[in-house]
Amino acid sequence: MTSIGKEVRLGKLFNKHSGNSVMVAMDHGAIIGPVHGIKNPRDIVKNLCVVKPDTLFMPIGIIKRVYTEFIENDIPFIASIDTCTYLGPEPYNYILADTVEHALSIGACGVSIHVIVGPEKTSKMLKQLAKISIKCDELGMPLLAIMYPGGFDKNLDPDNVKWVARIGAELGADVVKTCYTGSKKSFMEVVDSCPVPVLLSGGVMTKEPKEFLSVLKNCMDAGGHGCAVGRNVWQHGNPQAMIKAIKKIVHEGSTVNRALEELKR
Repeated sequence: MTSIGKEVRLGKLFNKHSGNSVMVAMDHGAIIGPVHGIKNPRDIVKNLCVVKPDTLFMPIGIIKRVYTEFIENDIPFIASIDTCTYLGPEPYNYILADTVEHALSIGACGVSIHVIVGPEKTSKMLKQLAKISIKCDELGMPLLAIMYPGGFDKNLDPDNVKWVARIGAELGADVVKTCYTGSKKSFMEVVDSCPVPVLLSGGVMTKEPKEFLSVLKNCMDAGGHGCAVGRNVWQHGNPQAMIKAIKKIVHEGSTVNRALEELKR
């Protein structure tokens, strides 16, 4: 029966008409600090919930302080249950910081976990992913695996990205978030090699919104199922307008220029 629970919760994370998802990532606070855009989590969550992204994800400690916004706006949330910090000596060494049971108890519709695949620390993070995947299956909880290559001369080489995405799927993730490979054609290889929905990682803030939206459009045209974006939303001067622009592309298949019109209103 737990598979029913997983199906029900996954259905809340993806748009019923497009089958895609616009997720807002807010798991950055411990990792890179209380940077511009998320200094006051409640303010930005309240701001974003008005325009209804499909879901937001963040650590449970922050969820506890903003959950009323999710309830009032009927928006599901995902609990980020691992973390690392660039303030420490092992900035890319993600550790488990919470449990699937705890996430379930507070009403989360999914959990997220990172794996950096590369020369260092990979084995431990893979074990964590496998462990959490089993628990998610037991409890009917969707699992978002954030899969990045790390420590290579060319981290974003398409072969590296499609390999790490496939690892996430093979270890039981229901959805994989990963990075852009530089072109629509190469990202299509990532999507075609991964048997679960692939979401674009937003990455660092781009100089212009058009740059990010163009990448997003390429990913959607390549068969991606949406995006999980942080800085390119909440560090933008108008986060609500940016979400509207993203939704135009992800849910309506709009052109980049039409999506950009949302930023001019």
